[in-house]
Amino acid sequence: MTRWTGFLAIVAEHGGDEAATQVALRAGGTELKLSARPNSRLAQMVGAEAARRIVDALGTEKVTIPMATLRGQRGRQRAAAEMMAKGASHSQIALAVDVHERTVRRVREKVRKSAAEGLPLFDRD
Repeated sequence: MTRWTGFLAIVAEHGGDEAATQVALRAGGTELKLSARPNSRLAQMVGAEAARRIVDALGTEKVTIPMATLRGQRGRQRAAAEMMAKGASHSQIALAVDVHERTVRRVREKVRKSAAEGLPLFDRD
């Protein structure tokens, strides 16, 4: 069973789970005009090839992207972990993902603990 429903399930089917994740994270709660043009918002989020497959399946229409659970606290923590892995400072992360620096430190500890135990940082369910 897929974790995606509705529009995001279609994105995952035609563009992959990472594409659905990116759309949910970067556009959740907004309207998006579907376009396969290389400079389109969709193509910038998921890549030109995935955007073409999604547009082939859905056409060029305006869609409302659901918020998904990725945009809540868990989404902010995931984004903080990704920025941390790229070397961003705690203050840069806190400002970018809208959390306190204490939260960034907690995420860092969670990342370290998960790595030490060989467990994934976030469940995919």
